Amino acid sequence: MRKVFRTKMMPILASVLTLSLIAACGSTGEQKGSAAPSNAPAASASKEPMKISFWTPLNANPKAVVKNLGELPMVKEWEKRTNVAFEFRHSSGNTPQDDIQQYGVMIASNNLPDAMLWNWDSVQGGLPKMFKDGTIVKLNDLIAKNAPNLKKIIDENPQIAKQIKADNGDIYVLPHLRVGQYGQYKTFSGMMIRQDWLDELGLKAPETIDEWETVLKAFKEKKGVIPFTLDKGTPISNWDFAGAFGVPGIGATANAGSFYLSGGQVKFGPIQPEFKQYLATMARWYKEGLIDPDFASNDAKTKDAKITSGKAGAFFGYIGGSMGTYMPALQKANPKAQLAAVQYPVLHKGEEPKFINTAWDYDNVGTVITSSNKHPEETVKALDYLYSQEGALLKNFGIEGQTYNMVNGQPQYTDLILKNPDNLPISQAMAKYFIANYGFTGLDDDRYNDQYYQLQAQKDAVKIYAKYAKNAYSVMLPPVSLTTDEAKEAAKILNDAGTLLTEQITKIVMGALPLDSYDKTIDQLKKMNIDRAVAIYQAAVDRYNKR
Repeated sequence: MRKVFRTKMMPILASVLTLSLIAACGSTGEQKGSAAPSNAPAASASKEPMKISFWTPLNANPKAVVKNLGELPMVKEWEKRTNVAFEFRHSSGNTPQDDIQQYGVMIASNNLPDAMLWNWDSVQGGLPKMFKDGTIVKLNDLIAKNAPNLKKIIDENPQIAKQIKADNGDIYVLPHLRVGQYGQYKTFSGMMIRQDWLDELGLKAPETIDEWETVLKAFKEKKGVIPFTLDKGTPISNWDFAGAFGVPGIGATANAGSFYLSGGQVKFGPIQPEFKQYLATMARWYKEGLIDPDFASNDAKTKDAKITSGKAGAFFGYIGGSMGTYMPALQKANPKAQLAAVQYPVLHKGEEPKFINTAWDYDNVGTVITSSNKHPEETVKALDYLYSQEGALLKNFGIEGQTYNMVNGQPQYTDLILKNPDNLPISQAMAKYFIANYGFTGLDDDRYNDQYYQLQAQKDAVKIYAKYAKNAYSVMLPPVSLTTDEAKEAAKILNDAGTLLTEQITKIVMGALPLDSYDKTIDQLKKMNIDRAVAIYQAAVDRYNKR
C-alpha cells in the first residue's frame, strides 16, 4: 500500500533501512502500453530451468496461507513459461524490524541473492547509493536489450521514465507500475462515515470543515457516540482534515510527506500559518468532544473495536482492509449499518481538494538485480514477462480456468477466489494462487477492484476518492532522490522536528498548551534548521525536473 501523498509516508531515517511491506490495493492485468503477449522468453523442454535466488519480505496476505511465494500456482506457471526457476528467500521474522535486521546481516556478510524486491523509498541515499556501494547493478542496457515490454512502456510514457530514473539517468529497478488503460486508480483510502446515521439524522455527507463539524456534533448529541476516532498509529496531525486548510499534516515523525509544492517552490507544511489554523480547529473539536478523547493512546485493535461495536461515527480508513472488514462486522449486530466514503474535505463550498492520498505511476516498489547475479540477462527477461499482456494477466489473475475466466473479454475471478472453499478472505484467497493485492514488479490492473471490493460501498469509494486525485500532483513532491549526504542531513533534521511536533501538537490539541505556544514551536523548528531541509528537497525537486 497500499508512496502516496499522505503524510504517513515512511520517514527517512538516518541510520537504518526502513522496510515497508506494502499491501498495494491494486493488481495487474492487460495494459495499454504493455507489449504484445508473445514476448515471453522461449522455454526449452530439454533445458533445465535457470535458478535465480530472489529475496523479498513476505507480505501479510500470502504469509497467512503459504510459506514461500514459490508455492503459488502462478509462480510455477511463470517459471514454466520463462524457463527461470525463482528460489524465493523470505525473512523469518514477523515484523518489518525483523526484516531490516536480517537484510542488514545479509548485506554485511556479502551473501547477496540474485535479485531483491522491496520498498526503496526509505533507503538512505536511495538506489544510487546501493549502486555506488556495489550492491546492485545498473539496468539501462539490460532493459534495452532484454526487456521489450518494459522498454515499450518507458518509451511511450515519458513520465514513467522520469520517475524510475535517477537524477543522472541511470535505471536501477524493474518497477511496480500503475499505468495505462487499467491502471487509473491510485487512491485507496480516505475518510469514512456511518451513512445509516447520516440518513437517520437527515444529514448529507460533509464536504467542508463546517459541515464536518455539524455532522460530528449531531453524532455526539443525538447518537451518543465518539464522533471521530483514530489510533496513535495515525497521529492527529496526519488527518486528512489538514488538507482542507491548504497544507499537508505530518505522520508520527516529520518526513518527506510534510513537504509540498506551492507554485513550484518546496514548503514545509507545519510551519505555515494555515497549519496553525488547522490546529485551532482540532483543539476546539477536542474540547467539544468531537474527537476521540483517547486518540493519543488508542492502539489499532482498540480503534477497530470502537468502530465495529458501533461506538464511533467516522474515521480514516482503507477501502479494502478497513471498509471491507468493518462493514461485515457491523452488520452482524445491525444489518442496517452502512459505511460510506466521504470526499476529501475543503474549507469553502465549491473548492476542490488537493491534498489527497494518492500515488505516482511508480510507487518505489520494484526489483533490483544484485552484483552477485551471474545471469542478469535471463533474470531481466523473466521479470519483463510480467509487463506483457499474458504475463500481467498471469501475475494478477492467476491461471485461466482455475482462478479466472475471460467473460466478455474481461478477466473474472472464479469461485475459488470469490467463494473460497476454505472460507479464506478474498485477499488471502488471491494470495494463495497469485500475486495481486500487494506491490511486486509488473503492472497494476483496476479491473480487479469490482471483484476484490465486493461491497457496493467499496465500489463507490474507489470513484469518490479518485474523483479529484489528479489535483494532488500540483502540490505533492515528485519521487525525488536525495544524495547520501543530503539524506543523512535531512534525516537528522526531520527526526528531531518530528519528535518536537508530535509532542507539541498533541498537547495543544488536548488543551495542555495554549494555541499561541505553537509560535515558539515554529521558532524551535527554525533553530533545528528546518529551512535547510526545505532547501535540500528543493534541490532534489530541481534535479528531478531536469531528468
